[in-house]
Amino acid sequence: MHKLLERQLRKYLGAAAPEGPQFAAFLRAVDEAYVESDSGQALLERSIELTSGELLERNARLEQDLASIKRLELELRQAEKLRAVGQLAAGVAHEINTPIQYVGDSVHFMKGACQDLLTLGQVLRQAMNDTVDPTQAVERLRLTVEEIDLEYLLQELPKALEQTSDGVRRVAGIVSALKDFGRPDSRDKTLADVNRCLETTLLIAQNELKYVAKVEFELGVLPLVPCYPGELNQVLLNLLVNAAHAVAARFGGTEQFGLIRAVTAQRAECVVVTVSDNGIGILPEHQARIFEPFFTTKAVGAGTGQGLAIARSIIVEKHGGSLAFESVPGQGTSFSISLPLGEPLSQPALSRPFQAEVVP
Repeated sequence: MHKLLERQLRKYLGAAAPEGPQFAAFLRAVDEAYVESDSGQALLERSIELTSGELLERNARLEQDLASIKRLELELRQAEKLRAVGQLAAGVAHEINTPIQYVGDSVHFMKGACQDLLTLGQVLRQAMNDTVDPTQAVERLRLTVEEIDLEYLLQELPKALEQTSDGVRRVAGIVSALKDFGRPDSRDKTLADVNRCLETTLLIAQNELKYVAKVEFELGVLPLVPCYPGELNQVLLNLLVNAAHAVAARFGGTEQFGLIRAVTAQRAECVVVTVSDNGIGILPEHQARIFEPFFTTKAVGAGTGQGLAIARSIIVEKHGGSLAFESVPGQGTSFSISLPLGEPLSQPALSRPFQAEVVP
């Protein structure tokens, strides 16, 4: 007899349990029901156990797949950044080579000038020590001054020093920009100066821009913004290079230059970066698809179709911001990045508003 049934009989009937075939049949039926219930419950528990094991295993696989997707997404972003930097590498090398050349020319000139001045110094020392014929000593000194063209040296040496200093500053600026742009992406947001991010990216992309467009940028007074600076640089680079391509598509082959403008401003609890151009614009039938992965209107080999898709993912998904655009075919396009400030920040503004133009 089932233990539960036996306990119930003892509890409610005790020794007064009725006898007879009908009650015995009733007890057998109840006992069979208890046994069947136990079997069903055991089967259900086993099914639940198996199902739970399958769910846990499936969940583990999903977590592995999600980790793989995130890793592939990160690798794709890094690959896209490296591809963009690779395309600009020749231009960056040119931007470094130009100041290095006139630094080299200036140093070569200063080397010769120093040799001439050393020669003048030796003649001057001899003249000071020549007490026998001062007139002859002065004449030698005069001839040396004429020979080295001292007046020219006095005029050009300060210019050469200034050119050298300026060249070193420009090279240092480019190297600093490359370091900022190439820094590894951090796992956590950091407070960053969006104006510096924009200036860094403009410097990296300058050789791509200056031959097709006049570039203007207006930097507003901004607080520090919680963001991923390296990935924000990647988005800005993509927008600037796309603007350059759009301008080249409209004005290429003509003597006209396009216009690319980059503007930063604070609006309510957001920092907004706008990159606009007066290029070829985006056709209406393409506007709904420009953020789709692998969609591109460029020629084969000229674009991967990943730039804007990655840019939108970085701004919207990672920063909780927005990336929007307006475009008129044949007139130009304007992209707007909105980055939330989050909690109010007490840091002072990092830059004062100004307008500047990238110098060719």
